[in-house]
Amino acid sequence: MKQIAIILLGVGGVGRALLRQIVRGRDIFAHRNQCQFNLVALTDSQGWVWQPTGFTDGQLGEMIAHKEAGGHFPGLRPPIQEMLQMAQDAGLRDLILVDVTAEAGLEPALNRALELGYTAVLANKKPFAGPWQTAQSYLHNPRVRHESTVGGGQPVIATLRYLRDTGDPVHHISGQMSGTLGFLCQQIESGRPFADALAEAKSKGYTEPDPREDLGGRDVLRKLLILGRLAGWPLEEADFTVESLYPAEMAALSVPEFMAAAATLNATFAQRMQAAAATGHTLRFVGEVTPQGGFVGLKPVPQNSPQANLKYISFQTDHYQSPPLMIAGQGAGVAMTAAGVLGDMIGLAREVYGSVETRD
Repeated sequence: MKQIAIILLGVGGVGRALLRQIVRGRDIFAHRNQCQFNLVALTDSQGWVWQPTGFTDGQLGEMIAHKEAGGHFPGLRPPIQEMLQMAQDAGLRDLILVDVTAEAGLEPALNRALELGYTAVLANKKPFAGPWQTAQSYLHNPRVRHESTVGGGQPVIATLRYLRDTGDPVHHISGQMSGTLGFLCQQIESGRPFADALAEAKSKGYTEPDPREDLGGRDVLRKLLILGRLAGWPLEEADFTVESLYPAEMAALSVPEFMAAAATLNATFAQRMQAAAATGHTLRFVGEVTPQGGFVGLKPVPQNSPQANLKYISFQTDHYQSPPLMIAGQGAGVAMTAAGVLGDMIGLAREVYGSVETRD
């Protein structure tokens, strides 16, 4: 049985869902892939826990409950490079660094993991959406997987790799890639004021703690950068036009001040939605990218079309022109994102660490 150590960065919603799926799937991993994932380190924003022989399932259950109750790990979190060295010193040779945070600046830790011969799975988009000179070394590295950076757990990146591997060139990628902004657009379309819809989205946890992270379009921009680069286009942020759904003068407000000021945008969004409806369209927040660059922002789309009613990503290629190849569905949620991360972990177990799949 192949034993694979796991360092998990982040035990928020996605991290906890991943832990549950690992515990629940142990018999399946053993039967189908002859491997076991041993959680040796878990981190949160303030601390960490470390057990080089691996935590038991009972201990993992206690930590999940502790985090859900608002607790933090007690140990002072060292730099991730030090964690990796501790794992190396403990004799852990087969190890996956799993990052389900949204932290910036983790590239040195990722580089160190690869230097030590380890592998990495990320739901964190930032290393892949940074400057091309830095990001390119991760995007096509067989020891780095990141399916959940785009589309939650949907096989978006796997499909794009398939298209390229089979020699079907990609010409255009587009989609409605933000469940948060899709929810807001649907609410405004139904007649709700923008501020009310935003408040509900925030209260339900659909938005980031600061909703401007969603409204500014940067999350969609990062997804498009990843997809465009995987399609073979060495794009940078400057190659995109990004529409923010709030004016620049609201950027310096505190979150409570911004939420209160959002009511000043109600009339603007209502008018834009009414103008689209007058031509048989509705507004959706979409992203598009080609070899020359891309666009992120509100766009009129035909009412009752798949583009209006689904969260989707489409690829226009030589083989898939009209209609394009479309991947659509829920594409969001902590369980689906965690499943995408777990799928990447299993892929590394098979292809890098030599576990063998057993057919039923």
